[in-house]
Amino acid sequence: MENIIHLVDGLVRALGIGGVPTEVLGYTTQTWNGGRPYKKWLMTGKQAMPGRMNEVCHLVFKDAGTHWRQGSKNLAALMKGDIFREGIDGEAIEWACTRSHQIAASKHVFLVISDGSPMDTATNLTNDDFYLDNHLKHVVASREKQGDIITAIGVGVDLSRFYPLNLTLDIDFQPDSATLNDVVTLIAESVRRPIGNKR
Repeated sequence: MENIIHLVDGLVRALGIGGVPTEVLGYTTQTWNGGRPYKKWLMTGKQAMPGRMNEVCHLVFKDAGTHWRQGSKNLAALMKGDIFREGIDGEAIEWACTRSHQIAASKHVFLVISDGSPMDTATNLTNDDFYLDNHLKHVVASREKQGDIITAIGVGVDLSRFYPLNLTLDIDFQPDSATLNDVVTLIAESVRRPIGNKR
C-alpha cells in the first residue's frame, strides 16, 4: 500500500504544480458480507436479482479545493487498511464522475487504481455471478460516451476487461520516475484519444 500512496502523492504534486485540480477518492462497503440491505432481503421474501446488498462508503482524501501540499499530508489516511472492505466499483465511478463535473474543466480524467475486480460477497450470492462486473463495464462505457476519460492501473491484476485504457503494475512496483512516466503516458494517451474510440 505504501508504494501506491507514494505514486498517488507524486501525481498529485506534479499536477498541482502544473495548476491542474485533483481529487483523491476512495470507495468501499460499510461492512463485510452484506449490510442492512442484505438483512432486509432475508426478512422480506428473498426476491430474485435484488441488486446491491451492502451500503457503500465513499471517502474523500483530497478534494479539488485543497492545495496539493495540504492534500499530500492527508494521503497518509490511505494507510488505514481497516477502512477498506469490499467494493462496488461501478457506483464508485459514477460518484467520482458526478463530483468531477462540479469542477469547471474542459476535460475530466479519472484514474482508477485497483487490485482486483468488483466484489461484495452478499451481492454476488444474491444476483448472478457477473452482476457487479457487468455493472462496472456498463458504467465505464456509458461515462465514456458522455465524454469522461476513464483510465485504470491494475496493481498485480490485469483490468483490461473493464477499462480499455489501462496499465498493469507488479504488486511490489517501485513508485520511481519510470513508473510515474508510464502513468503520465497512459493519461496523455487517454486525453488524445477521440471520444468514443476504443483501442
